[in-house]
Amino acid sequence: MRDFGTRRPINPRIGSLRRRAGGPSDKGPDGLHFRYCGEPMSSKPSNGFQSETTDERTIRLLHDEITRLHGQAGRANDREVDLAASLLAAESRLLDSGVMLHEVNHRAKNSIQIAMSLLGLQMHATQSDVVRLELASAIRRLGNIAAAHLMLNSQSPDEQKTSFRAYLTLICTETHQSLGGERIALIVRTDELALDTSRAINLALIVSEALTNAMKYAFPDGRQGTIRVDCHHEGEAATLTIADDGAGFALTSREGALGLRLIRTLAKAIGGEAEIDGSNGTRIEVRFKL
Repeated sequence: MRDFGTRRPINPRIGSLRRRAGGPSDKGPDGLHFRYCGEPMSSKPSNGFQSETTDERTIRLLHDEITRLHGQAGRANDREVDLAASLLAAESRLLDSGVMLHEVNHRAKNSIQIAMSLLGLQMHATQSDVVRLELASAIRRLGNIAAAHLMLNSQSPDEQKTSFRAYLTLICTETHQSLGGERIALIVRTDELALDTSRAINLALIVSEALTNAMKYAFPDGRQGTIRVDCHHEGEAATLTIADDGAGFALTSREGALGLRLIRTLAKAIGGEAEIDGSNGTRIEVRFKL
């Protein structure tokens, strides 16, 4: 019977094997390999990307790039939608502004026509020939302003610039006919300019005033003659010229005349300057920027 209380001596060789770090050549009693020190080494790498092949890494990077580009495209589409909405709102406000301005021009035309009617009643009621002539001049000037608003009302609401050639031709023709110009020839030559209402009206008033003075004073005693109205542009500037081959005048004798003062004032209002020469017929020239 074995004595379990007695320890068998440990074989020195086995003890040395147990104290070793353990290698793949160690075997247990059953002949299997085993380790005595540390856990078995894992066959998986610590970093999941270290075992990728070149193709796998390329596919992963392409996938990441496509995902990033999809995100950028989504944000760009959102910005495009916002921008389109802003443009649509701006166009709507612009259209509303054009309609409102069109209505303002219509009301201004009506108001001017009412003022012309009142002045006409006053002109027929007065006994003074001088007052009657002044009232007639005032009515004619208001008519020139009303003609600009009439042309604007005939255009679409978003077109708030006047075709100056058509407007100037209309003003010159009506002024010439109203003053009985059968013996005085009128020639109008102008470039096509798209001007805002204020500038077109000021230039039309200058032409109307100069044309009226020429019709009244340049050809006394039934003389015949010619009046030329020209407006041409070069680059960003234009020149308006009203010239006749009539009697002319000494500038010092007419410097304080209402018509000449009005012409100078209207020229300054559009940033221009009027040059007046009466030595050989009458020539009025106004240069202005477009």
